[in-house]
Amino acid sequence: MYLRLVKIPFLLLVTALLVGGCSKNESSPTEPAAQTPTLPLVTFKGPNTTSTDIHAQMAQSYIQAMNAYTTAFTPYAGLPATQTGNTWTWSYSVGTFTITFTGTLQPDGSYQWKMVMNGLDPSDSTLYNNWTATTGTTSGDGKNGSWNIYDVNTTSLVAKYEWATSSNNVLTGTLTAYSNGTEVGKTVVVNNPDGSGELNEYTGTVLTYRSVWQANGSGQWWTYDLSGTQTGTGTWT
Repeated sequence: MYLRLVKIPFLLLVTALLVGGCSKNESSPTEPAAQTPTLPLVTFKGPNTTSTDIHAQMAQSYIQAMNAYTTAFTPYAGLPATQTGNTWTWSYSVGTFTITFTGTLQPDGSYQWKMVMNGLDPSDSTLYNNWTATTGTTSGDGKNGSWNIYDVNTTSLVAKYEWATSSNNVLTGTLTAYSNGTEVGKTVVVNNPDGSGELNEYTGTVLTYRSVWQANGSGQWWTYDLSGTQTGTGTWT
């Protein structure tokens, strides 16, 4: 199960904790709050069940892990933003350490996002020199987008998180892990409007696990070896 191999960079979680604890005496935004773009947030749902079956719980936990990739940024919503042209900037500083998050409106109505870290991080004494930790793009309505997450103090991609909403409101999310530029695994989640969905896990590019669930929370699962041969299956209620 590849999500065990992919960890959200510790600094992103630190960011969420730091920003979430900011005092309320921050400076006021230079533009009315209504004009500030909404920070991108997408939430996936697992099977609606209290089943203790390991596969039902696995689907729920993997989807919670995927959701963490966007909820790590939501604390910025509580901070004021400054506007320069078509770019809004949220920032937080402690000592010499500064985290800057920007969103830039594009001609087509979409947004480009970037998180930059600079200075000495007091949480673990890592020194950054205007390191770009994350970049992203979202549609104006937030229904489609992607995040690129980079290895600490490098430009090497460690994860890519993408989501898309179809015309009939089917939400699909893909979280891909990389090591030295090579794809090492992938998680794909599908949420249907009626509450049904599916989870697909890949090792490298080979499907090694799949589960599907109905709107009532019941589901079925399959496992596969690295040659693609089915090795197991079962259900939960």
